[in-house]
Amino acid sequence: MSFKNSVLSVLAAVVMVQGAFAQTVIEDGGVGMSRQELEYYVKYWAPDMQRAAADDPVNRLELLNMALTNKRIAEQASKITPDNDPEAYWKHKFIARNADRKFVTDHFVANLDVPDMTELARERYTTEKDKYALVPERRYTSHILIQCMPPGCKRGDKRPLVESIKAELESGTPFEELVVRYSEDPGSKGKGGTFDRWLTRDDTKVDAYYLEGAFAIEEKGEFSGIVESKFGFHIIRLDDIEEAHYLPYEEVEERIKAALRQEYVKLSVKAWEASFRLSDEVVMDSKALEEIFAPYKSVEASR
Repeated sequence: MSFKNSVLSVLAAVVMVQGAFAQTVIEDGGVGMSRQELEYYVKYWAPDMQRAAADDPVNRLELLNMALTNKRIAEQASKITPDNDPEAYWKHKFIARNADRKFVTDHFVANLDVPDMTELARERYTTEKDKYALVPERRYTSHILIQCMPPGCKRGDKRPLVESIKAELESGTPFEELVVRYSEDPGSKGKGGTFDRWLTRDDTKVDAYYLEGAFAIEEKGEFSGIVESKFGFHIIRLDDIEEAHYLPYEEVEERIKAALRQEYVKLSVKAWEASFRLSDEVVMDSKALEEIFAPYKSVEASR
């Protein structure tokens, strides 16, 4: 008999099991799966697994073997008891409890009836415009960098060079010419010193001293003083300014609604969880509680 025919015979035997086990579609060694259980199990398989089981009896048997093996292994947890292995027993219980808590909370959220936020979103746009619609001022810069990074470089040795470059700039030497002659920033030197990034005051990816220097420049086309950063010395030119402005409501409407829905869900979950907190009818064994917590008392509290 071929392997494939053997597989078909096994599947036929599985079908016969249904007569002996009501609602059971597969059973082996006392562990089985009902039709509904298997239907839902297969529902959450990846599509390629579903197709493989539907199209090929050999693949189907292998995947059923996996399903029943997983269940059989999981059921071994019932053999761990507070008596034979209390550490493992309670660890399992707390893992399962946390998983159940998350599942029930997620189920509550999934079935929560969230109201339409359109009217409230328009109100929030008016009352919290800075939060939802403000686009902060942005600046575009170029710079000359003289590298001087500790511990190998002494800043006092480099400063005279930087001051001479600044003096040349103030005397009328073109900025781009000084970039070519002096700048030690490989990323911007070939582009006339352009720092190829729009900057905001709170940009966390740019050195704070560079930002401070860039935003201290008053007019487009003007230069900073000598700015020291962790990379060395900079002379910064302000190339462009994009003034702070507000986005129209239509551009931020969905973002405001999403934030409001998230806020509503968060508050709803908080109120729902509060309903499970200790009630006025709680009963406590004070003596037992003191004994349980005694080993964890601080030295001060034990005195």
